[in-house]
Amino acid sequence: MLNIGLRVLMVYILLLTAIRIMGKREIGQLSNLDFVVAIVVAELATLPITDHHLTLAETILPMLIITAMQVAVSLVCLKSNRFRRVLYGRPNVLIAGGKMQMGEMRKARYNIDDLLSQLRQKDVFDVASVDYAVLETSGELTVLLKQAYCPATRNDLKMENHIHFCGMPLTLIDDGEVNWRGMADHGITEQWLTEQLRRQEVEAAKDVFYASLSQDGKVYLITRQEAMQTRECIH
Repeated sequence: MLNIGLRVLMVYILLLTAIRIMGKREIGQLSNLDFVVAIVVAELATLPITDHHLTLAETILPMLIITAMQVAVSLVCLKSNRFRRVLYGRPNVLIAGGKMQMGEMRKARYNIDDLLSQLRQKDVFDVASVDYAVLETSGELTVLLKQAYCPATRNDLKMENHIHFCGMPLTLIDDGEVNWRGMADHGITEQWLTEQLRRQEVEAAKDVFYASLSQDGKVYLITRQEAMQTRECIH
């Protein structure tokens, strides 16, 4: 009985440690890979409890290896956008400008019933009211309603609002990588981006951690240095 109690205690501590090391994302934010790894680690954790013929080392070692591999993959994903996209994929824009994108739905193997179901979960019962719907890599659906269906807007309050483009905020730079395709779709030139960086006293796009352009034409930008300082303050 004492041996069983010690096994349970050891496995419990190791499982908590593995989950803590692998990150803090909620279940709904886990990618397919993260979800599978979590299941495998949990399954391995039950083996020393249910099978007394196995030693703790025989079951703990695989858990440690899988945890280390998952941490290593996460670190590589932080350093390489290309590797992250290959491993986790890209978000799929299922509705753009109020129109369903059948090609994107086929790529995601996502049918109309799936779309309507997830829209209802967002309290959206009329697909005609949706301006943009994006299927994130976690499987979560992000929805942007058309302006007429949104809660009180600047226009409703008779406030001046100069909208430069319609839709969701446009990502300009993601971890030092310029979104050339998105910029081209919205008629934004490299010269314009360079000017915006100069105004923010930033020398090059590689020095930017994240930058986006909102509907009212405002640029939100955070440099790598600022991102690191924020992280240090948190810790």
